[in-house]
Amino acid sequence: MAAGIPPPPLNSPNGSYYWLEWYTNLTNFLNGQNIPWANLNFTNSNLHDLQHRDHNELTGIQGGNVLGNYPATGNAYHMLGVGSWDNVNSVAKVPTAWTITGGNPYTVNFNGTASPLFSDFMAGATSNTAGVTVNNVTWATSGNLTSFTVSMSAAGSFSFWCSTI
Repeated sequence: MAAGIPPPPLNSPNGSYYWLEWYTNLTNFLNGQNIPWANLNFTNSNLHDLQHRDHNELTGIQGGNVLGNYPATGNAYHMLGVGSWDNVNSVAKVPTAWTITGGNPYTVNFNGTASPLFSDFMAGATSNTAGVTVNNVTWATSGNLTSFTVSMSAAGSFSFWCSTI
């Protein structure tokens, strides 16, 4: 039988646990489950060997410049900061000198430690309070940023991240 499947339990009565386990293993193997990764051999594999491989052919694609950097400026996004707001205890866990002010919407202030250009900025947040969702995360649309805002469906706790080029 194929690698990873032991021989059938011929000395066990039909319908026994050993036969059920063997049939389960066989079914999983035939359905593509329980195949040890080490048993797969990709030597000399090439996407050109696939009969259908749409999505822009996939081979030879490398975004950005000749070094493979994207965007084409050669820059990459870098984490500016992560943090959280505990609404129950009114505790902010933020990078040094940062603060969170307000009460839905909440404003995350950089306080002079960062002032990224608005077009090079990205941020997100997720609610840590059951039944409360983050509606949106917004920031200014011009100039250098000193803060961003997290708006939620109701007052609650949240975690955030932000990055810049």
